[in-house]
Amino acid sequence: FLSMERTKYNHILISFSVIVCVILIWYVITVLFPSRIIPNPLDVGSAFIKVLIEGDNFGYTLFDHIFASLLRVITGFYFALIIALTLGLLMGLSRKFKSILSPIIEIFRPIPPFAWIPFVIALSGIGLISQSIIIFIGAFFPILTNTIQGVEDISSIHIDVAKTLGANRSDILIHVVLPSTFPSILVGIRVGLGVGWMCLIAAELIGLNEPVGLGYLIKFSAEIGNYSLSFVAILLTGLIGYTISSSLKLIENYKFNWRDSYTRK
Repeated sequence: FLSMERTKYNHILISFSVIVCVILIWYVITVLFPSRIIPNPLDVGSAFIKVLIEGDNFGYTLFDHIFASLLRVITGFYFALIIALTLGLLMGLSRKFKSILSPIIEIFRPIPPFAWIPFVIALSGIGLISQSIIIFIGAFFPILTNTIQGVEDISSIHIDVAKTLGANRSDILIHVVLPSTFPSILVGIRVGLGVGWMCLIAAELIGLNEPVGLGYLIKFSAEIGNYSLSFVAILLTGLIGYTISSSLKLIENYKFNWRDSYTRK
């Protein structure tokens, strides 16, 4: 136990040291090679405090921008999760259903979500609907493919045992299929959220019906020459994405830590 705690502490210390070193290198570079476009860490910190307390040129604070972006992500991701899970379970359980939908899925899956942005904006305008559709496209396929794979990886022995014990189809779905598939689904959710978050920023960079959102803050700040504020939004975008991914990874490790020990064997 002490060894595990020491290892965890060392990892945190190393990560913190790397971050400090990167900031120091960043500061030294901006001092030795001053640039109007690349601000130094002190200016970025000052811009962070200012937008946090006073807000931007339109009066929106940093929390307003974060909340607006998260709302768009949650909206698009919600529909992606519901539809992808349903289709994934159906395609994983039914070969006939999979054979019908697979060609369509495989045609659209390689298309980058960003390629749909002009068409989505042309169809639904700029606003929550168009941004949610782009996020939906980005998050949909990772959840779908991981759900299908999770169902197909279920051992037939588990299903046979359940049938022997008198389980019907509903019992097998609830007590065998879903618990066995959940680790793969969680991986798909983690990847889908990451892709959805990237798609959101791209959608916000291209068009919004209101001047609020991290993507808009990045674009608008750069356009008026406030690169320090633009860097704040860029770094915050990465930090939020990392926090979302790490939180889901912690849940995954906590709930399914038996998989690591099984894999090592």
